[in-house]
Amino acid sequence: MGVDHQPNSKLINARLRMKSPAGSGHSMSRQELAEAVNAWQWRARGKEDRLDETDIGRLERGEIRWPGRERREAFRAVLGASTEVDLGFYPHRRSRTRPGEVRPGPPTPTEPPSTAAGEPVVSGHRLDNGPEADLVEFVATLDQHGIGSAELTAVDLAIDRLDLDFARLPPDEVLAKSRLLMKRISAHLRQPQTLRHHERLVTLAARLAGLRAWACFDIDDHGAADRWYELAVNVAYEARAWALGAWLLGAQSLIPWHRRDLARTIELIERGIYFAGQGSDATTRAWLYALHARGCAGMGNSKGFDNAYNLAQEAAEYSNERDRRHGMDFAEGTLDLRYYSGTSRLLLRQPERAHSDLTGSLADLPESHTKARAVVTLFLADAAAQSGDLVQAVGLTQRALASTMHQPILPIIQQSRRTRRLIHQRDPAAATGLDDILHQFSRALTAIAGKATS
Repeated sequence: MGVDHQPNSKLINARLRMKSPAGSGHSMSRQELAEAVNAWQWRARGKEDRLDETDIGRLERGEIRWPGRERREAFRAVLGASTEVDLGFYPHRRSRTRPGEVRPGPPTPTEPPSTAAGEPVVSGHRLDNGPEADLVEFVATLDQHGIGSAELTAVDLAIDRLDLDFARLPPDEVLAKSRLLMKRISAHLRQPQTLRHHERLVTLAARLAGLRAWACFDIDDHGAADRWYELAVNVAYEARAWALGAWLLGAQSLIPWHRRDLARTIELIERGIYFAGQGSDATTRAWLYALHARGCAGMGNSKGFDNAYNLAQEAAEYSNERDRRHGMDFAEGTLDLRYYSGTSRLLLRQPERAHSDLTGSLADLPESHTKARAVVTLFLADAAAQSGDLVQAVGLTQRALASTMHQPILPIIQQSRRTRRLIHQRDPAAATGLDDILHQFSRALTAIAGKATS
């Protein structure tokens, strides 16, 4: 029978009174509180703590009432509390049994004991046969047979294939395939596994969650995309899968980027760069620096763009296609940064330089990458509109929309609408040439989104 925990309303209210550091105006999230406590521990003591939103949830649900001393101090500092009582923290009292005394009846359920850092000590079934029996049980637990190496490799390859096919699949197919794979992984995670296989399954689940989030973003389901990304990032953090977490944060930054929330965009990218700095490959670092460069360009910070783009180019020299993840394109064996340079130049109002970079990027994109080619084509249309060639801008936009009518995604229609607005500012009559095909594309996207969520 489980323990009926009472929610820690004082801690919950203390968190909700704090504003999100992202500047959104919302209350601080559980994950943001965890990161603030971790950061305080590092600044105050040089100690690396590993709290995440799951730990905060356990505290708020009252599953843990007395975290470790150092954590209690960090919570007081971050939340501006004078005492532990203000945060609903109190030691769980346990009655003592004198030596030799036998307590009648079943033991009263108590909160699991904690380490000095406040982490609960998890115990299995009690054995009364001494330390040897404990050792046998522990080894047996580690050695339970679960998923075999061959099947685990098959799941890994299936996710690799989904990643590779992402560029040519419509979002509803990506979501359908990701759901099937997620069910497979979840079923195995519920079963006993060796530690090594469990860690690998968890990492694969995080990667798959990232692909699913990207597909949700493509059908304009930003809420679901954000939730999947947050979950995947937390899993990657716990697994210390730094390169994976860095990619996930870079991908998540595209959501606020398309909303033109540049502060949130930069925040996520910088978190990704931090992850990459803990231990990542040059490919992921180069990609994140390129995203950061574009974010700086969006804020009109040309010096910031130059600095970040130089770092991207330096890292790209050591990039490798074996480290490729969705969203990264290669040319002649190295990460191709020209798409990010070109889109950044457009933001800095340098259409001629943007045209050169984007033309080179398009030339090296495989024909099968229809969606990516359409996106680059739309930015070429943007460059043409900025340069005053409205006929070319309309033609390129129509071509991009027509080529992806069978696999419509949100970034394509968003960029098409932005290009139409730019054309309309210069010649309202020319912009009307895009109205019919934009309407058709919008209906196709709605139909795909309906299939994906049904």
